[in-house]
Amino acid sequence: MERIMALPNLLIVGAAKSGTTSLHNYLNQHPSVFMCSPKEPHFLINKGIGKQRIPKGVLNIEDYKLLFKGASSMKYRGESSVMYLLFPELAIKNINKYLKDVKIIIMLRNPVERAYSGYQHIKRYNLMESLSFEKALDQSEDRYFNTSNMTPASRYLELGMYFNQVKKFIKAFDNVHVIIYDDYKNDFNAEIDNVFKFLDLDAFKINDEEKYMVGDWEWKNEWIKSLMMKKTPFKTVLRFLFPFKKLRNSIRVNLHKRNTNKIEKINPETKKWLKEYYKSDVEKLSLLLDKDLNNWTR
Repeated sequence: MERIMALPNLLIVGAAKSGTTSLHNYLNQHPSVFMCSPKEPHFLINKGIGKQRIPKGVLNIEDYKLLFKGASSMKYRGESSVMYLLFPELAIKNINKYLKDVKIIIMLRNPVERAYSGYQHIKRYNLMESLSFEKALDQSEDRYFNTSNMTPASRYLELGMYFNQVKKFIKAFDNVHVIIYDDYKNDFNAEIDNVFKFLDLDAFKINDEEKYMVGDWEWKNEWIKSLMMKKTPFKTVLRFLFPFKKLRNSIRVNLHKRNTNKIEKINPETKKWLKEYYKSDVEKLSLLLDKDLNNWTR
């Protein structure tokens, strides 16, 4: 019984750069939910795509079970490997093999924005990205398949071709909940309540002072980033010294402005090309989800 209970029954499968880190951490605040660390073990696809492509991924079932050790009494045990959405057939096959009864959450962001955000992320952390965005788009698929250790996160175009990816998950499983990143960002409370309803969880007040969504800026210093983005003694002291939330937020905003740089905007011509590239896929996705997403490519 413990062997079954120790495995996850909640997966956030993607898309990358669509708010999954935020949702993973906020769900972990709920008393009936345990979200594993590291957030993205990628166990269900690692062997199939080549273990060298995700060096920190989990490769065997025993190590995967250890990520959820002590959480067997929780209603939900979850993980958030965002590349599952990119490899739906492989992920679905192994979900059925290892997990079976599972609830799935998919977060989707405007694919044009997602592509550029993904590129900036890889470039920022020196994950084998030396090309301009335009050259990286042109070479992304060839480069991936011709380089055995290239991260799948470098497949900037394919990662945003959501229609077939989402369709396969919806066809394979009954319990799939799709979140649109814009809705999540603009009306967080409503969207997190919808997630709790999907999971049949009691309502719970999330501590949204913990911020996880990065946006269109980058930190100048990793130490300051850690101080501001994670649970630290600094935040405890800040709450003690400044008990009024409005004042704390003002201090946080000021520190943020002083310690971040705006990311360079996408080239308008590249943006126009990407909108045309994704147009047909977005139209089909809109029909699949019964939600008008065509503003993504207008």
